[in-house]
Amino acid sequence: MANLATKMTATGQTFKIHTPLIQLTKAQIIRRGVELGVDYSLTHSCYDPDEKRRACGRCDSCILRKRGFAEAGVPDPTVYQTS
Repeated sequence: MANLATKMTATGQTFKIHTPLIQLTKAQIIRRGVELGVDYSLTHSCYDPDEKRRACGRCDSCILRKRGFAEAGVPDPTVYQTS
């Protein structure tokens, strides 16, 4: 759609979207992040964090994140409002 609906494409340029992680499971992504030294305590995936920036622990994104860390065998450093 971006290649059809942007001013840039009128000049013959096109967009190319790279998605290197799309074929990986959440667990595989987390393991790869650990290999690369990602500090997961600086991240969260929550759609609705509270005013203290704690993840809700209930939304789809939180549930997928928790499952990914569990399947990867990596402790999840996320601070959740609920378990």
